[in-house]
Amino acid sequence: MPPKKSTSTTGPTTESANRARAERPSDKAQATRRALIGLAAELFANRGYAQTSIRDVARQASMTTGAIYGHFRNKADLLAAAIGLRTTTDLESRQFATGDGPVHVDTLRMLAAEYPKRRQMRALIVEGAAASHTDPETREQVRNEQLVHLEAWIAGYEANRDQLGIDPSVDIHDAVLHTWAVEVGLGVLEAFGIEPHSKKSWGELAARFGQSLLLTPREVGVERRPRRS
Repeated sequence: MPPKKSTSTTGPTTESANRARAERPSDKAQATRRALIGLAAELFANRGYAQTSIRDVARQASMTTGAIYGHFRNKADLLAAAIGLRTTTDLESRQFATGDGPVHVDTLRMLAAEYPKRRQMRALIVEGAAASHTDPETREQVRNEQLVHLEAWIAGYEANRDQLGIDPSVDIHDAVLHTWAVEVGLGVLEAFGIEPHSKKSWGELAARFGQSLLLTPREVGVERRPRRS
């Protein structure tokens, strides 16, 4: 039989709720964490990840290094959080009014055309990639952060493959990696001062890639292969 409802104000249910509230970060703590992430993103992108220490972040935030470590395990954790915030804010949260064509084609076009708005996000990923060559902790943190987004995007396309009209032979995993490689690769070129000619042409190229996912293998001269499981 189900347990009886406790009449005590300090019963198990109330105690659990109180414990959950105590463990949940306060609004102030969340605001502080978000501010630190934003500040670190600016420093890492502009000064360089290797050239910026936790002490530098603390100094700019008028906080102690101990206070910083109260929110983040280490500098790699802070970098991963900065990349995650920028990816969510500058990319995943964007909403567009699409036309009559395939939704993913219009979305790819409009997101690609907004590439200047994601310059900091790309710079942070490039900084993380450079540090990952010699720092296993940074590699692990940034890799895990990237996989969170990539796996969500892949799952979204897979779930809506038929609705979007994507050819069954297209490897969704590789298609998503391709689009992300273009985004991250642009960050590498930007570090050398090399950029697209225009936002419009960059967007149209992304749309053409999206359209190519709709083509049959016969139309693109590729032998038909069964859908990957």
